[in-house]
Amino acid sequence: MIFLSLLAVIVVPIVIACSPQSRTAQQLPDNETFSRQNGTKWHIQYVGNIEFTGPMAEHKLGGDKCRSSFLGGRHIWNCGDMMCSPDIDTCGFAMGPAFYGTKNVSVIDAVAHSNVGAYELALPWHGDPKPVAPQSQYGMDTSNIAAINDTTGIAYVWEITRGGPDGSFVDQGAGIVAVTLGKTQPIAKRLGPLLTGPESVQLGLFATLRSKGYIYNYNQQGPFGNIIVGRVKANDAAFDARKYEYLLFSADGDATPVWRRGIPAARDATRYGMRTAEIGGRFACSQYGSVFWSSYFQRYILMCNLYLDYSFFYLAERPWGPWTRAYMVLSGDSGWNGYGISAHPGWSSKPNELYFSQGPNGPLNMFKLTFEY
Repeated sequence: MIFLSLLAVIVVPIVIACSPQSRTAQQLPDNETFSRQNGTKWHIQYVGNIEFTGPMAEHKLGGDKCRSSFLGGRHIWNCGDMMCSPDIDTCGFAMGPAFYGTKNVSVIDAVAHSNVGAYELALPWHGDPKPVAPQSQYGMDTSNIAAINDTTGIAYVWEITRGGPDGSFVDQGAGIVAVTLGKTQPIAKRLGPLLTGPESVQLGLFATLRSKGYIYNYNQQGPFGNIIVGRVKANDAAFDARKYEYLLFSADGDATPVWRRGIPAARDATRYGMRTAEIGGRFACSQYGSVFWSSYFQRYILMCNLYLDYSFFYLAERPWGPWTRAYMVLSGDSGWNGYGISAHPGWSSKPNELYFSQGPNGPLNMFKLTFEY
């Protein structure tokens, strides 16, 4: 391995994809019946907000979405833009920090450093385009981490330059980092230039998944509710843009899936995408989410939000679908605003339990779903 060898809606207060295992699959009713069974056949509990340990905890470290992964026996959290209250001078700023988790799903280990910038995960490569005025700095949106083996994973980034007084930014393109386990935090390394330029679709920002020898990357792009999926062999091929293939969107839900080689241009995103049983075949959500295997349902689960309102999940037999209609678990009417949803199956002690978190640019709320089918 050439590249990798370089690295060693009733709410009451109160884990990383693996190969499917053989067990009895639990069946869900249609989505309308499911909604009526809230509180009887399934339950949802608010279990608190995500907290950080260490010196930054008292300064209310927070910010954009946080998502979890599992690599080499360690829980990993990586987040979006983060800083402490009341401003950047309190504990610095990070455009995408990463931390280790703890035994408690709601507690993130941030003991090692007092400046959140020290936890930065993906950094620009030395050969990347430099910011040009009025832009003055980089921005890096980062996916969750998919394992290549027990010691190394990968994450995708979408790099921009930003920081101008007018609030403008310039897209630079999609990249990939190799992730290993450091002493106090995960370590990421870019091994070369960006995979694509700014004209391509983004990679993996909705979710990534390791399944049966492939890394799947998901992204919401094109018309509303269009979630595209690409895949590549889970080895050094992930660092070669020529090795990726993407699923074409089909008007026929029963048609044989067609994969096309190459990373698509953003202008062609409408031609690609996964299909659901919704009217029109698209998803009822957008933004960030999670995709993982459920041993309870013997299906893959995709979780997502409709911005600042509904929280859904879908089921499918394969990582690319076709997917069911949406099953709603939360709505804005319940007082919880959906944004940046992330499932955390690595903390579930029973197959019928699932933790997930969400929150709009502030405290990240943790919930527990329990199914009784």
